[in-house]
Amino acid sequence: MSKKKLKELFFSFDKVVRNVLDKTVPTHAFYAHIILPIEACIFRAGNYKMSTSFRKELENVRKLYFTEEEKRNPQLSKKLEKDLVKTLISHRMKPEEFFLYGLRDKGYWERKEFLSDSERRDYIVKYESPSTYKGIDNKKSFYIDTKDYFHRDACIIDKETSKQDFLKFALRHDRFFAKPVNGTWGRGATILSVKDEEEASALYDQLVEEDEWIVEQLIEQVPETAAWNSSSVNTIRIPAISTLTGCKILQPFIRTGRKGAIVDNAGGGGIFAVFDAETGIITTDGVDEHGGRFERHPDSGIRYKGWQVPRYDELKAVVAKLIHDIPSHPRFVAFDFALTPEGWVLVEGNSNGQFVGQIAEHKGVRKDFIDYYLNKRQE
Repeated sequence: MSKKKLKELFFSFDKVVRNVLDKTVPTHAFYAHIILPIEACIFRAGNYKMSTSFRKELENVRKLYFTEEEKRNPQLSKKLEKDLVKTLISHRMKPEEFFLYGLRDKGYWERKEFLSDSERRDYIVKYESPSTYKGIDNKKSFYIDTKDYFHRDACIIDKETSKQDFLKFALRHDRFFAKPVNGTWGRGATILSVKDEEEASALYDQLVEEDEWIVEQLIEQVPETAAWNSSSVNTIRIPAISTLTGCKILQPFIRTGRKGAIVDNAGGGGIFAVFDAETGIITTDGVDEHGGRFERHPDSGIRYKGWQVPRYDELKAVVAKLIHDIPSHPRFVAFDFALTPEGWVLVEGNSNGQFVGQIAEHKGVRKDFIDYYLNKRQE
């Protein structure tokens, strides 16, 4: 039996046990104090033979998040390692999530309030067909399905695209934004420009040889959002869930870039802060991908808490209509929007949108996500 299959069976067994034993205090105690430690020992056997990926993740968090005392003291290090293993098994929480969500001092049921990336993906796999999200995760397909919400000039570059279409696009704009169709976290995104048709032709040949791309007219953001960081478009992430009672927004946040960066993603050094889903007012400090916290933006000096997302009621209305208009009718999409002088424009959508707001708030959204996600709207 392969390691992958063994790992899947291991977690499937644990899930069945938890579903039975989590129902009452006595049976839960039996699971937490008897079953779970035994499972942890099995999982740790042979220096994590069952999951070499976990061993690598453990090495990474040991460097980043273990205190100096925990690194020096084998007993403390081993105790924390066991806790990480048990949280992985019982809550599907990866080691980095454990630290970023602030779970070190939380008990079993407090940790259960948080939604792990693994559990979120499990729901999507269980309740949606692969075709539902195929057109969302591919930037090319997503643009074709939702271009009425982009409100800017754009062009797809692939081996089926006419070079002439790209030449016309490139010569209409002094500068334009390009991102790989299959890129994530802003990786590969760049700003390009051409002087003439010859340069545009050469650039087309280069791009189509490298990958599939979508090129877009640069977004002109409003002064209110540009004030955070002028070199990047500072976007609003809206995790939206379609339900029987309409569109529900869960733990939305603003992403603000750093000086000189052209993307605002946390993976590119950006900082995010959660705002209230009803009012659009920021309620947390800014947070980066490593959990570093900022009362004010380190470059612009703007204070996070209390800042109002402009024209937020308009954005909520756009999101409610958009999630209904997507042809595959997904239950969950994390949308990115930017605000221009003409109104809100769609940047992209993501079926794998992580609830990183749990990092900023140290507050879990598991119950709300499950309640909303299982309350699917009528088609």
